[in-house]
Amino acid sequence: MDSVGPRSEDLLLRASALRKVTVRLVPLLMIGYIVSYIDRINIGFAKFGMDKAFGLSATQYGFVAGIFFVGYILAEVPSNIVMTKVGARMWLSRILVTWGLIAAATAFAPNLATVCVLRFLLGVAEAGFFPGIIVYLSRWYPNSERTRVISTVMVAIPVASVIGGPLNGWILDTFDGTLGLSGWRWVFMVGGVPAIVLGAVFFFVLTETPAVARWLTDGEKAALAAILEAEDAERSTAAPAGHRAALRDKRVIALCAAYFLLLCGAYPLTYWMPSVIKQAGHGLSSFQIGWLSAVPFLLAAICMYLTGRRVRGTASSRPVLIALAVSVAAFLLTAVELHTAAIAFAAIAVATMAAQTAKPLFWSVPTGYLAGVGAASGIALINSLGNAAGFVSPYAFGWIQDASHGDTSLSMGVMIFANIAAFAVLAGLAARGRRAPVVIAGPEPASGVGT
Repeated sequence: MDSVGPRSEDLLLRASALRKVTVRLVPLLMIGYIVSYIDRINIGFAKFGMDKAFGLSATQYGFVAGIFFVGYILAEVPSNIVMTKVGARMWLSRILVTWGLIAAATAFAPNLATVCVLRFLLGVAEAGFFPGIIVYLSRWYPNSERTRVISTVMVAIPVASVIGGPLNGWILDTFDGTLGLSGWRWVFMVGGVPAIVLGAVFFFVLTETPAVARWLTDGEKAALAAILEAEDAERSTAAPAGHRAALRDKRVIALCAAYFLLLCGAYPLTYWMPSVIKQAGHGLSSFQIGWLSAVPFLLAAICMYLTGRRVRGTASSRPVLIALAVSVAAFLLTAVELHTAAIAFAAIAVATMAAQTAKPLFWSVPTGYLAGVGAASGIALINSLGNAAGFVSPYAFGWIQDASHGDTSLSMGVMIFANIAAFAVLAGLAARGRRAPVVIAGPEPASGVGT
């Protein structure tokens, strides 16, 4: 680009290229993330059979739900570093096939210890999928479009709950006893098979970068490459080099803390929503609970999609701060009115919308700072340490329930205080970073990767 800005022809070519990229890549990435999330959260419905089979307490269930994230955290950064070496197409495909096999194997677990081991291995297998998608998208979309596309892909989170709730409830009611397997075992079996199929699809459909995309014209490749290279160079001007520098950077560590707290305010919803609805609505069937659990996430999907199209800032914390403030207010109302079914359900729907929308809004901040191969390790570190919340917050929620003899209102304090703390960290980071943003970059990937 010259000083007077891109030519109109370049703008048209870039717009044409991005339309093709979106049509080819975004739906597939969304489907993969939907399957990923269903495999992660279906234990919330499997709990209804596992508690009878294994005598689960609330604390034990929180541990089983959360042990996934121990494996996830340990493998996340190594997974993304490997992806920079072997390429996104190969690595994302491997992740899908591996986690699909492990998820399906959970259907045959003979005891609780085996379930715990398989949940841990599922986390190891799935590690790197989401941050890999974020890094992959940064190779295709300029700053002005990245918030929109990340929000679109992350709509998969509430959509997975919309699909997974009714689907898993139906599986529990319909398949119980089929082929001698309990309904909760079928939940894992049905959830694992699609990931294996998608692994093959990813391998044949994904393209590493615009430069090797046969489905783009030469003009479209050049126009898209020009803006991407210019933005990457701008972010990289004052950056320390390589993976190690990214992992040591103070701003990255602060973003890890912020994301951890933000997810602490969201994950208990994912795992405990069916149980909370069952408590509020007496006498509901598993299928009814599934449909009611889906409604807040359906609203959240709509909210995420619309917000992603309205918010265009590339590194602003303001949108995510607004979402966190709304979630705190809604969670407080839910906790106070939990025994008033209609009010509690409306409040938790608003809380779900705000908490889920905060996730893609958050990612506009680190992707506005990170560049080069340092982005792979920096984004992986933020996501992996942030996702420690997936173990800590469901376990804390269950422990408080046991300690308080089933007081769900008290347990919701986990989400309330986590969102308040996330707000404080991000607000402080924004105040410090506005004047002197820190950018992490590294050398270009080796030839053959990302070319």
